[in-house]
Amino acid sequence: GHLRHGHFAGPNVAGSPEGGMQWQPRKVIIESSPSALNCRVFAPATAVLAVGVLAYARRQPRRGRHIGHRSWGPTGRRVTDVEKGAAPPSETSQLETFLSKQRERPPSADPLGGKLTEYNDNPLDLFFIAVFRTVMSNVSGWQSPRPYWGPEAYDGMLEVSHAMQWRKSMQEVMDQSMSVIDGLLPEEGKERFRTALKPDKFGTEINASITAAFFPFMVGKSQVEARGHDEVPRIPEGETWNCAVKIEKCRWLERSGCVGMCAGLCKRPMENMFGDVLGMPLSMEPNMEDLSCTMVFGKDPVPWEEDELKQQPC
Repeated sequence: GHLRHGHFAGPNVAGSPEGGMQWQPRKVIIESSPSALNCRVFAPATAVLAVGVLAYARRQPRRGRHIGHRSWGPTGRRVTDVEKGAAPPSETSQLETFLSKQRERPPSADPLGGKLTEYNDNPLDLFFIAVFRTVMSNVSGWQSPRPYWGPEAYDGMLEVSHAMQWRKSMQEVMDQSMSVIDGLLPEEGKERFRTALKPDKFGTEINASITAAFFPFMVGKSQVEARGHDEVPRIPEGETWNCAVKIEKCRWLERSGCVGMCAGLCKRPMENMFGDVLGMPLSMEPNMEDLSCTMVFGKDPVPWEEDELKQQPC
């Protein structure tokens, strides 16, 4: 396909949407600008996210840069490498050799041969990148030598994500991602989310607006779109909800060039977390023809066995 080969070393990564997922988006309602949003609702949500991530990260011991260390689980119990699914030490050198070669040949174009999107991360973006990178490092048992601050910060996070999926099956990668996401939100927080944000007009639109406003650092420029009953059956006929987020060109996919990292570290864990744990159905619909992605809150995702993404080679 169009994406660069060899980035996902684990099995079970296949397949490409034939024809892609095409639709005519309705009128854009909200752009991804925090100034356009109600800060009384979204600022507390962002604060809760940051505190939760930092609390989880602080529960983990400081590590070296090598895969295979012992670590603490979310309950404080000592967890072995076998339990965590971390790669044995012999694979550390293989991973670092692979990443070293990547650093020597940085991409000059996106996976489709187009121009790379330029990003100028602000201090808040770099803070969130560092937090996510720390959490992923605690799961993988490996840390990138790239700096936490500056233009290489995002690439450092991507290198740690490579360690999370190194020599693992898609299911193993997804399980690791779920353990990270699940550990960021305590059970009390999950219950409050399920109570306050149901898959109705209010709940789906709040989720879409928060995502578009506060996650461009991870996925790039995005905007909220409306959807109707024809695409989201739970929406009453004749109504439209601003429950979808259109990511113009996913930064994660553009920089990694890897379908495995898209499906195993983002799409499937997020769909499972929102749908199975938080009671908010979420369908993530990446388009490998243009590297865009659409997140539709309130819409049940297609089963993985039937998902066209499964047929997309890395």
